[in-house]
Amino acid sequence: MQVLNLDEKNTERMDAINKFTLMDDTFMTQVFSSDLECTEELLKIILKRDDLTVTKSVTQLTIGNLFGRSVRLDIYANDSEGKQYDIEVQQDDSGAVPERARLNSSLFDTRLTTSGSKYTEMPETYIIFITSNDVLVGGLPIYTIERTVQETGKLFNDKAHIVYVNGSYRGDDEVGWLMHDFNCVNYHEMHNAKIAARVRYFKEEPKGVADMCKTMQVIVDRERDEAEVSRSKKIAWNMWKNGEHDLDKIAETTLLSVEQVREAITQKKA
Repeated sequence: MQVLNLDEKNTERMDAINKFTLMDDTFMTQVFSSDLECTEELLKIILKRDDLTVTKSVTQLTIGNLFGRSVRLDIYANDSEGKQYDIEVQQDDSGAVPERARLNSSLFDTRLTTSGSKYTEMPETYIIFITSNDVLVGGLPIYTIERTVQETGKLFNDKAHIVYVNGSYRGDDEVGWLMHDFNCVNYHEMHNAKIAARVRYFKEEPKGVADMCKTMQVIVDRERDEAEVSRSKKIAWNMWKNGEHDLDKIAETTLLSVEQVREAITQKKA
């Protein structure tokens, strides 16, 4: 295996950073991380809401699921009215299928509810997919999905919304300009000054570039760790399936925690 020296690694990372667009979730989450103004700008354009005020914006938030697939949100935000937002970028059409939106929406709800709270107190939620292609193939810039009563055509009003943004749209309007910007390598060519300034910071400013490099390394390390845990969980399941039911022994063999072993077995049984 080839081992890169420090200069080679830095050059490789700078090449990657220079080629990034906002359709790369690694770069997009860095640009919008804890930036209320840019997140607010994004939501105002997509939802056509000038009155929206973002009060919280975080990236790469993981919502765990003991009995199945967990999700990691690209951007999680909420506004001054208590509405909650999950914003995802998807380059691969398979990552934006309706079932994925359904999963995100359901797990989003589990995170926002507490025991004893009234159903009517559940916050309004928006799951927003920004997709490279027009995955819903209607030729529209934006698709807003709402549950309706089929017999009457009236909205069900469950306060859950799903929005698809067509990343291939290039109309002469705010959404078209935004999607142009999301696919831009060069910030000089961007329409939105606020977002362009953040992109410039992470591509040119020494502090921004350093932060971007750290984030890339964290992601590489996390993906490596997740792959190792996944392999260990498969071993744990095989041990259980083959008759070893002592969780402590399985944990010792696989270097997993007992809770991780229990999770691996529960997920396979489900």
